[in-house]
Amino acid sequence: MQVNRGYSHFPGLQVLVMDGNEVSKMATKGLLVHLGCDVTTVGSSEECLRIFSHEHKVVFTDVGISGMDGYEVVSVLQDRFSARHQRPLITALTANTDRATKDNCLRVGMDGLVLKPVSLEKMRSVLSVLLQNGTLRKMRY
Repeated sequence: MQVNRGYSHFPGLQVLVMDGNEVSKMATKGLLVHLGCDVTTVGSSEECLRIFSHEHKVVFTDVGISGMDGYEVVSVLQDRFSARHQRPLITALTANTDRATKDNCLRVGMDGLVLKPVSLEKMRSVLSVLLQNGTLRKMRY
């Protein structure tokens, strides 16, 4: 029997996770699945842009991924939508705690930042804040 320990659940929320580190990507996916999300994972920015669909309501992107970095991916995704309220909520995944990383996330228009390593409570909290403050609170997911 599975016990609900009071965590908020997000049943059916379509999430895309882009992370170049396989272990980190699978850990993030496991946490999101535990919270009820439907998760798609990718290991590169090119794959992220190819696989992304308008069904994905939240995107977690590793900002330090090789090739086109997470900041560039955000710019491309933003260009695909005519209005900010139509695009997915985009959150950085990073182990960098420096001010420049945080400033860059704000500059490109990310909706949030999650520091690695990620925990269940951190993911629950981030999703709750994103959904309360973003356009998703008005949408069915």
